[in-house]
Amino acid sequence: MGLIYNILIGVVHLLFVVMDIFFVMIAAKIIYDRWRVSWIEPILTAFKPAMSVVLNWFAAMVLKITGKSYSEKTLFILLLICLCVIRILIAGVI
Repeated sequence: MGLIYNILIGVVHLLFVVMDIFFVMIAAKIIYDRWRVSWIEPILTAFKPAMSVVLNWFAAMVLKITGKSYSEKTLFILLLICLCVIRILIAGVI
């Protein structure tokens, strides 16, 4: 029984790492859109395929739930809020 629990904890920790990476990617995108910091641009071009896949999936989910389509900046903010809420829920369960 202890092995299953430890595997579950390991998966949760990996999920938190993925959520942290997406959080940093979204924060970098917001900073770049606001202040046009030149050294962030190569990082964003490297992360662009992953960000577009996640954002398209999230936009489709939000469209199904609310029936409205939102701008990219609004979707980024909503995604950040959802990531924080999911993190709190998972941490509360474990």
